[in-house]
Amino acid sequence: MEKKKENRTWIIIIAGILVYLICSLVQSKLARPASAGGGAPKTGNNPMAGVISQIQVVVTVVLVLFAQKKGYITALILNGFNTLFTLIVQMIIPHSTKAIPGLVVTLISMGIATVIYFYTSKTERMNEELEKSYHEAIEKNRIIEQQGEAMKFLAYNDKLTGMPNRESFMNNLEKQIKESGDCVMIYIDLDDFRRINDNFGHVIGDELLKQYSDKIQNYCGDKAYAAKIGGDEFGIVLGSGMTNEAIFKYAAGISGIFSEPINIGGNIYTVAASYGAASFPENAMTADDLFRNAETAMFNAKESGKNQLCFFTQQG
Repeated sequence: MEKKKENRTWIIIIAGILVYLICSLVQSKLARPASAGGGAPKTGNNPMAGVISQIQVVVTVVLVLFAQKKGYITALILNGFNTLFTLIVQMIIPHSTKAIPGLVVTLISMGIATVIYFYTSKTERMNEELEKSYHEAIEKNRIIEQQGEAMKFLAYNDKLTGMPNRESFMNNLEKQIKESGDCVMIYIDLDDFRRINDNFGHVIGDELLKQYSDKIQNYCGDKAYAAKIGGDEFGIVLGSGMTNEAIFKYAAGISGIFSEPINIGGNIYTVAASYGAASFPENAMTADDLFRNAETAMFNAKESGKNQLCFFTQQG
């Protein structure tokens, strides 16, 4: 695009130079003495001289408008040479003042070219500034939209793992209860996970949580809803028709994820977890009740020795 524009500029300049020089040639012929007896030149008396001058003015304007800076410089050079030619050849040498109108026209042409150039340059700068402001506004809007999307994502997803967070989990739990009227929640809490953070650092702990999150999501797939509901806690919503045996089998599959060794920086890590399960509507009347009862069952599992599944009972 820029190359095409540059080529067009040079075509305009070359065409302008040719037309201007042809006009100057015609003017010089019109300025020659008409008689052989050495009479005074007829410069300024021929009406065609005025027409030629007007054509040169038009050429000057066209050069500045369509070739911008290069055209302006070209117009100044052409009119400058024309001014010197008129001044020396048609006025000083023959001691004549008849070429004054032509001299004035070229000077005015230079003035017009200067005014047009500075006006168009100012307009172009304003347009560039407006375009820059426009693009900056678009970029700011894009950043704001991205920040808005990021904030929306963080409102419903865990910042570390990208898993749905507790807010998303409760929404899904309420939706499951409303639509099916029958579901199971499994509350998972990693056993002694603080020990890993204390002994090996939070970087290792965070990496383990991210890998466990990916494994849990892959394990659950589309058949269950998994979320990170706390620092080292996960929640799973299972659909209707789950027996205690099926729930136990499902929890055993999750337990296999945590017991599988994970290599980080050449070191091997494994963890264990405690599980609490509660069913709706057998153990709860609302989503909040179901969540609390599953959590209670998880605490019972910890008190009973950890690394196991406990079902919620009314007796605790």
